[in-house]
Amino acid sequence: MVVDDAEYMREMLVEIIETYDAPDTYEIVGVAADGEEAISKYRELLDSGRRPDVVTLDIVMPNMDGVVVISELKRCDPDAKIIAISALGSPDTIDRVMQAGAKDYIIKPFSVENLMDAIRQICTPDENAGDAKRTPVSVSTEENVISGTISSNNGGQVAIAVENATIDAISNYQVGEQVKIHIDPANIELQKHPDATKNHLEGTVTEIIRTSPVSQVKLDCGFILSANIPSKTLEGMHLSAGDLVYATFGPLAAQIKR
Repeated sequence: MVVDDAEYMREMLVEIIETYDAPDTYEIVGVAADGEEAISKYRELLDSGRRPDVVTLDIVMPNMDGVVVISELKRCDPDAKIIAISALGSPDTIDRVMQAGAKDYIIKPFSVENLMDAIRQICTPDENAGDAKRTPVSVSTEENVISGTISSNNGGQVAIAVENATIDAISNYQVGEQVKIHIDPANIELQKHPDATKNHLEGTVTEIIRTSPVSQVKLDCGFILSANIPSKTLEGMHLSAGDLVYATFGPLAAQIKR
């Protein structure tokens, strides 16, 4: 069963799941566009004897938070097996989702291989593993990955030249090295004017996903950059798609890898 409020994501998940492995390996028994519909549809399938082996569930949806949906599904079926799929990558969010009863957590954008590996492991569990909760196989910070070149290194604090910004971060890499900068969405602040004392990326708002207590805003900065913003803060900014804003963050928010 596939649950996501974005139609294109539902269609993509259905196509991947139905066609990736051998034909007829998996059957989609239900599709839902929000949490309330997901709970209703799951109960219908349960009553009709077509209980889903796996539910893929978006976390940020209208009407009902994904964590609440997980709790409700587990209440009506303690054996419900749920894979959370979300662009939210903060440790606190992942912990709340896993504590609610999800079997795995996959961060958007995800690879087809990671998704199908997670589904296979749930559908064909290791009989010797018991009921122990495994570590999510797909949790990463791949949502915001920017390539850059180190332009200076002063006592471990480096400057990396990237598109639309010079980013400061903590690293021991050498000047001239090619690196990738991973930025945690939860550590990004949005402003309508640049802050000269921090890293800032200029971008245009492409999408706003409103939920509580955290909303997600996607910016086009030459690449797609997602930020998790407290809902009250977002409401005060009066943002809408097409607005020009600046994403700011401190040196410790950027993780550097070769």
